[in-house]
Amino acid sequence: MEEKRFFYVAFLSTPYKMGEFIRKMTGFPYNHTAISLSPKMKYLYSFSRHYKNAPFYGGFTKESVLRYRKKDNFARIKICAVPVSEENYQKAKKRLEFFANHSEEHIYNMISAACFPFKTRVRIKHSYTCVEFVLSMLEKYAEIPVLKNKKFCSIKELSALLEGYKIYEGSAEKFIENACWEGDTFPQEKGKWFYWKKTALNNGKLVYRFAKREK
Repeated sequence: MEEKRFFYVAFLSTPYKMGEFIRKMTGFPYNHTAISLSPKMKYLYSFSRHYKNAPFYGGFTKESVLRYRKKDNFARIKICAVPVSEENYQKAKKRLEFFANHSEEHIYNMISAACFPFKTRVRIKHSYTCVEFVLSMLEKYAEIPVLKNKKFCSIKELSALLEGYKIYEGSAEKFIENACWEGDTFPQEKGKWFYWKKTALNNGKLVYRFAKREK
């Protein structure tokens, strides 16, 4: 019998100022989304900041659940288990490996994020917001017709569309036991010049791609 495969789509209420600001703006309890291939959530994959102290330097990230603990406070998390075929599961694994091996090329789409209030998605090569990334994985590999070729989808809309797949909602503390920082640069301390340089170069790439994109 073929083993059942799932994408575990996580919606998170991150315990940092940027997340708090986004939640106030949207009025929705979750501000971040990521995808895992394991129900234990040892690693999640998304587009987000690379370092805790560099909120505007972002791209493809292999995230530890430890990101979602701030002192004794744990993020709230909602998890949806979306079934996928074995063939698409293996394809998805290869795509995630490709992203990981070319992480410097795949950057966070700040321009699209800035256009969120206008319900507009700005497509830029090798650039995603967290919602755009998760949606792209679902569009490619999951059998959910309503998600195919959506021009725009907010985190609130995506959460509602996946409500029927929900398997857990509560504190992220449940997953801390299996978590480690391996592969996640988030807690690393760097100098201010490093953060400024990386942020400027990353967003310079984004603006260049935006200017050169096909209309």
